[in-house]
Amino acid sequence: MAFWPTKYDDSQRRRATPALGQTSPPPPSPPPLQPTTPDSRPPRGSDEARTALRLAQLLRGTITPLRGDAVLELLEPHRPRLVPKPVNPLPALVGQPPGRMLDALLRPIGQIVTDVLLPGVRDHLIDRLVTGRTDHDETLPNAVDLAEAMRALIGRMRGGGKAHLQSVVAAIEADARTTADALTRERRPVDVGGIDRLARALLRFEVRRMVLEVLGSGSAVQDVVYQSRRLARYSLHRATEAIEGFVADRGLKALHASLATLAQADGLIVIALRNLDDQEETKEESGPFVEPADRKAMNDWLSAAWRLSDTLFDLVGKAAAGGGLDDLLFAALLRQLRSLHYFCADLSHAGRPAAVDTLKQRLIERADALARLTGDRLVEVLLAKPADRALARRLVARGRLLAQLLYDMDRDEAVEELALRIVVAAEALGEAR
Repeated sequence: MAFWPTKYDDSQRRRATPALGQTSPPPPSPPPLQPTTPDSRPPRGSDEARTALRLAQLLRGTITPLRGDAVLELLEPHRPRLVPKPVNPLPALVGQPPGRMLDALLRPIGQIVTDVLLPGVRDHLIDRLVTGRTDHDETLPNAVDLAEAMRALIGRMRGGGKAHLQSVVAAIEADARTTADALTRERRPVDVGGIDRLARALLRFEVRRMVLEVLGSGSAVQDVVYQSRRLARYSLHRATEAIEGFVADRGLKALHASLATLAQADGLIVIALRNLDDQEETKEESGPFVEPADRKAMNDWLSAAWRLSDTLFDLVGKAAAGGGLDDLLFAALLRQLRSLHYFCADLSHAGRPAAVDTLKQRLIERADALARLTGDRLVEVLLAKPADRALARRLVARGRLLAQLLYDMDRDEAVEELALRIVVAAEALGEAR
């Protein structure tokens, strides 16, 4: 299992814009990922959660009278009013076996642990993992560490409070099913943020899975894994549908869906990584007539991406040669090519299909060829008698956009070759840059 940190598509910032001229502004970054069911209220049981984490640490290792004093001091704020203040029994047991000293310490604090701390941890984990409450508080204990502490305390209490652990497991399992059902029923066209919402949901499934593994609930883990695989396949299908729509239609509505999908390249990478992890973990067998569902979803996505790249290069190639394509549409098509390259370059996984590298190389080769075509066409227009200055200016502007694409692909030599022709052309046209 992997847990993937993400970064938004910052190709415009990773490599500064080359000095050969103005380019179109970078596409806006997708909005920050928010919980699937945002709740601005703070989670319940935050104090109990911090105390439980510290208590689990104190109960590890050698138990001494001084550590007993620290445990009683830690639990005092949580002692119910009608529970007598416990007395440290350890000074009278110096020299006794560690197990006996631990049992003696747990007796006076057991009621506080089972009646106060564990219910608080239960409510805290449910609020964090199901309701999505974080209160944007970075000091909250890590949910996985807290689940480990909960299980350790229940083990120390010989099963006391186990019902609270089971409540957390049941709530997480039910929430996983509900979330997957709700998301996979969505049929509206992909919009800005739609892919990122699906990617965020998959990341939350990873957290659910890690917590359940720590809590020791094997059946719940399997259920969450199934729901996560189902959601990852659905997410790839949604992305595939969006870009297939533009290949088939080429209308503005289809273009919007395709742009919105590829603009969320980081979300696509998260979804693809989850799918590749699923393929590694399940090792489904395939035959001549059966293709595993996870692999089929990935192959369909890559096939659609390949067809989209061909479509984009056909359109961009005509425009780069001086065609009548609108400048804003030309820039939008280049952004899609940039996002496709970014996806291929940043999809780091041992099980990534060879088609990813093939597509990446194909994008680079066709971009290089497109830059040469644009440069040659620019020279041809300037040498014509009479020179079409309006067309030359349009080619210069589009050449700058192509140079930015090549720059983001790390094609420095191709950038220099195209940039030289653009600079010479700009001077011939009397431009300042």
